[in-house]
Amino acid sequence: MKLENIIQNKYYSSIMLFNILAYAFIDIQFHRVGSIFLAFIIIGTIPILIFHRKKILRNYIFIIFILILLLEVASWINSLIYLPEYAHNTPRLDRLGKLFIFFFISYWLQGSRKNVIALWSAFALGFLFTVITNIDINTLINFSTTLHRADFQIKNSQWDSMLSATSLIVSFFIFYITSKSSASIKIKIPLLLTISIFILIFSYFVLITQSRQVWLALVTVVFMGPIIYITIQKTINIKIIISIAIVIVGFFLILSYSKIIQKRVSTDQKTISKILKNNKDIGMSSIGIRVNSWIEAKEWIIRHPFIGLDSSAIAEVIHQSKIFNNAMKKQFGHLHNFFIETLVAFGFFGLILIILVYYLVINSIWHSSLSKDRKKEYVFFAIIFTLFWLIINNFESFNSRTIGIFTHNIMLASFYTFYFTNSLKENENN
Repeated sequence: MKLENIIQNKYYSSIMLFNILAYAFIDIQFHRVGSIFLAFIIIGTIPILIFHRKKILRNYIFIIFILILLLEVASWINSLIYLPEYAHNTPRLDRLGKLFIFFFISYWLQGSRKNVIALWSAFALGFLFTVITNIDINTLINFSTTLHRADFQIKNSQWDSMLSATSLIVSFFIFYITSKSSASIKIKIPLLLTISIFILIFSYFVLITQSRQVWLALVTVVFMGPIIYITIQKTINIKIIISIAIVIVGFFLILSYSKIIQKRVSTDQKTISKILKNNKDIGMSSIGIRVNSWIEAKEWIIRHPFIGLDSSAIAEVIHQSKIFNNAMKKQFGHLHNFFIETLVAFGFFGLILIILVYYLVINSIWHSSLSKDRKKEYVFFAIIFTLFWLIINNFESFNSRTIGIFTHNIMLASFYTFYFTNSLKENENN
């Protein structure tokens, strides 16, 4: 039997899908084990890329991936010239390169909606498994009664909140898909009730992790969701609009009466006031640290606007700053903003290429084999997640850290699969 027949066999595909679901479930809690599954995914996909090399070489995402690798080399060379004492010994191609792992995962989802739902479920359940493994139930409940900020012992509360919100978003996606399915009432109602329980759990996690950037992103998504939905559908469904309105009203009632939110939002009000008044002495509160680091990055970006100074320059923005004391310089080596970090390290070329990836992934759904109605649904899902993801990356470098990269790749793979798998199958048939 030819190697190509073995690789494209349904049993091989099932093994690869198992690796993907296992990776999605286990990586948050046991990253080393998850890395083994990821290695199997990448190695197992390489033959597919070789078999379909002509099509792959014309694929826009793959072309951007190659351009990103070349840019990382160019930025590294630039750092050797202008920042030699701090430059890496070799180029670090994984800084942005890791953001393209979704390309490998998306093929094995086979453009199947069931596989995508399974992937989202594995991700959300894997996060929930991590939380209940790390924290006992009483502690979880006490976070809301004591108003203390929850810590699930994953990384820190920012990351706990990001995972909570992403799990909440995919739970809503699954709820919507299930509600629209043709399954019998006896099956559908228990499923919807179960998913509703998960929605409540993840909503509670979002509340107690107290991340203002996540709250801001979710508020934006709630506000923009109806507008995005109507724009895509090009029709107004009264029932859906009323349902969305009820959700929005309920959402803001929770916001207005929650002591946790009132307490958290009131924090740093003085700093925000100083920023709005263009006061240079904004202090070093949570928000102050972020804004001060962004201000310090400005000169670095202006000096090397196109290709940056490689990832080694990111920490130097803080370390060479005069406004951060020695203790802070030891504590912080990043800028709490993925986009500003990208500008410092890889310039506007790097930032444009990464933003283009999100656009192409969303746009790819329109060119997939899905039905017209399904395309509209998944474009809506993709825009909602991307809007959320881009907002929170303005306040934390999620796309530069392990758990954030993992989340990015799981979600983008679930959207890109509808086009990618079908495009290669068409190539095979031709």
